[in-house]
Amino acid sequence: MNGDRTGEVPLAERVTVVVADDHPVYREGLARAIDAVGTLHVVGQAADGATALAAVRSLRPAVAVVDFKLPDMDGIEVLSAAAREAASTAFVIVSAFDDRATVYRAIEAGARAYLPKVSPASELCDAILSVARGHTVIPPSMQTGLALEIRRRQQASEPVLTPREREILALTAEGLSAPEIAERLFVGVTTVKSHLQHVYTKLHVSDRAAAVSQAHRLGLLS
Repeated sequence: MNGDRTGEVPLAERVTVVVADDHPVYREGLARAIDAVGTLHVVGQAADGATALAAVRSLRPAVAVVDFKLPDMDGIEVLSAAAREAASTAFVIVSAFDDRATVYRAIEAGARAYLPKVSPASELCDAILSVARGHTVIPPSMQTGLALEIRRRQQASEPVLTPREREILALTAEGLSAPEIAERLFVGVTTVKSHLQHVYTKLHVSDRAAAVSQAHRLGLLS
């Protein structure tokens, strides 16, 4: 087809890819494996973060496969810099590190895939194609750790309400007014309003309805 050496997809119609890794043997081997796929085409290679970012800027590939650990800028820093410039390139981070905090950091920064460097070339190529189609790829071996890290961070950021504040918030969610809550709990109305104000502050809201909505979103109301 059109002189295409693979006979599958014309060169101009393939998914363009930039590969960045400071180990030349790994980088060149991965580039060859990618080019062997009839729907992919490597348009550039880089051995460090600055060169990778320059390649993304100038070549505008559909996908950039970037090692997490690069000289001068790590892969996530390259991704973040490209994102600030509104680059449309989707990033696949490959790394020898599989700790959940690093995986979380990559996905939070906007990576569309995170894979171990030991992944077979076929798996990496499948991930590139999936990412080019708009999907996110996380290997099953990393999914549990990522979920645990997300939950840990959510819990760390959740507001801490006192037992009394939770009680008043729950009664508020039931539709009781401040006087009704005061009567139910045998406290003054001013005390109820004071507790509600503390709840508003902790939940970053300004009224009862917003407080109840936010509390449900954060799982503070059973």
